[in-house]
Amino acid sequence: MTSNLNRGVATMLSMFAACHAQAADGIPTTSADENRVRSEFITALQRAHQNLSDLVDSPALKAYVIHDYLTAARLRRDLNFRPGEDLDDSIDSFMQAHAGQPLAHGLRREWLLSLAERRRWDWFLQRSTDATDPQLICERLAGRLATGDTAGLGVAVIVRWSLPLRQLDECSAVFAWARMKGLLTPEVAEVRTRAALQAGNSRLAREFAADVPTARIAPLLQWVQLLEAPYSILNQLASHTALPVEPDALEAGFTRLLRSDFAAASMLLPQLLTRDGLTPALRGRLQRAAALAEAYAHDSGALAAFTRLPAEALDDQAQEWRARTALWVGDYRQARTWIDEMPSSIAAQPRWRYWRARAVAATAGTEAAAPLFTQIAGLRDYYGYLAADRLNQDYRLNIRSAPDDKAAQASLATEPGLRRAHALLDCEMTDEASVEWAVALSEAKPALKIQAARLAASWGWHAQSISTLAQAGEWDDVTLRYPRPYLEAITDASRLTRVPNDWILAVMRQESLFRKDAVSSANARGLMQLLPATAAAVARRWHLPVPAYDSLFDPSVAAKLGAAYLRELLDRYGGQLGVSLAAYNAGPRSVARWIPVKAVDADIWIENIPYTETRGYVQHILEHIVAFAAVRDAEPPRLRDLLPMVGSYDVH
Repeated sequence: MTSNLNRGVATMLSMFAACHAQAADGIPTTSADENRVRSEFITALQRAHQNLSDLVDSPALKAYVIHDYLTAARLRRDLNFRPGEDLDDSIDSFMQAHAGQPLAHGLRREWLLSLAERRRWDWFLQRSTDATDPQLICERLAGRLATGDTAGLGVAVIVRWSLPLRQLDECSAVFAWARMKGLLTPEVAEVRTRAALQAGNSRLAREFAADVPTARIAPLLQWVQLLEAPYSILNQLASHTALPVEPDALEAGFTRLLRSDFAAASMLLPQLLTRDGLTPALRGRLQRAAALAEAYAHDSGALAAFTRLPAEALDDQAQEWRARTALWVGDYRQARTWIDEMPSSIAAQPRWRYWRARAVAATAGTEAAAPLFTQIAGLRDYYGYLAADRLNQDYRLNIRSAPDDKAAQASLATEPGLRRAHALLDCEMTDEASVEWAVALSEAKPALKIQAARLAASWGWHAQSISTLAQAGEWDDVTLRYPRPYLEAITDASRLTRVPNDWILAVMRQESLFRKDAVSSANARGLMQLLPATAAAVARRWHLPVPAYDSLFDPSVAAKLGAAYLRELLDRYGGQLGVSLAAYNAGPRSVARWIPVKAVDADIWIENIPYTETRGYVQHILEHIVAFAAVRDAEPPRLRDLLPMVGSYDVH
């Protein structure tokens, strides 16, 4: 998630206005004085970010609990305009006064980089001894070279140069020094190239190979080719079994081909397995990779591939996927055998206890399976609900409220770190608030964290409340773990799209944990984590206003567009909730590869989703839907009703 400080003036103003919305979000009202000082703080912070001069701070602003964040922002601004010894002294004093506090982190990095740029090596080297940032590490190496501190420097430079990474310009000088000293030997260059190959980065490996002597480069370039054009090289190796190839290179190329064209890789496998000098271990790894690829693709040969797999190639992943494959093809007897052969650490999981019960029911009858289903039917999770459905039993959510200690919460609210977290939250600086919260509670016992979670909930900070409950191991307070914020926006979205409120809430909880400013690494934004392009396309199809870049941070916009997209998927897949949720997470193109020609039970289809993240995503949202019904005292929907059999669809 990106920092709210980087979203621009207009966005920050809209966030400030939003932070006083009360009824739907459960955030307590604030006094006029608090609003005034908050407004002054945000205005002053904006001026610092815009590189404008400061206005005079009021006494109230100077006393504001997060005024130091403003000071840090001003010092960062001044680094860009008037760096010098006087400013260094001011920053050094500020850093010492706030040692260990989150607010100093960003300022510290920029200051250290400024010191290095200005070649204040004495200050930089003294204050960067704990650096882990790659740029700062390179600057430290450069600083040591510039100051003549070369004891052990060669080893440190070789370690840095050997990493399978594109190196920063800041390291260029020390690399040139090491090369001049003869430290970057052909042997080191080969190690470096192999590291890039092991990381699967063929482009970087090609660059690194330029430093490898000609006599030693051939197997490395062959490895590069196996990564870049695996079929061509593997076909040669399959046809000419005596051609030399390094085992790791062969495995890497075969694995790469499996990902792009598993059918072609499977055709080449029998010949590759007959290659001269192929060790049993490598043969098993190639067979395992092929079997898994066939299972992911739901290929008809997957079951046979697992049957041929040698025992030594069976790791946990292969054990689970061979059982899934047996379930997919309806071979319950084989599934039961393979589940029984799983290590106890896997077999004891609710997942495999449920599937063992299903296999027993299919092979020995429902009466034999009933005790096995009973053992997990009381669990508050996806598999527990499926087991309860098999027994026609009520779901048991075992809801129990955690202790509610108002005095402890009031005491926590006075802690400096949590006071800062609250103020930052009110100013929509959620990332900074989260860090303050984490530091303040890093040593707290579970009982105190539960009270902190209640405190966060009272602030309307549901993401932090839910996360803190999880850290405390408190799972039974379902009401606290399943709040219902943004209800007005969700109700409007439900009315527009005919997607039930609980379904929207469940997706929202899984996608963003109710954090309206959430941004993923792929730039999915807002409560429903829509990509801007997807949101714009959905808006056009529904004749809604096309959202501006930051409009997805508005709950009313995010809820409508996310629900509309889910409705489109539901319509596309015949109302199938499980399939639609999988498409929401992984995309319709991926789901199109997973739809069977012949209908299968929905629980089997979900279990065989190749992406671990997507499989868990679907299961968790189904759990959330049950929980959201329970917390509003409604009869929870049955998974058997939500999950009809999955078959082919008339996709348009």
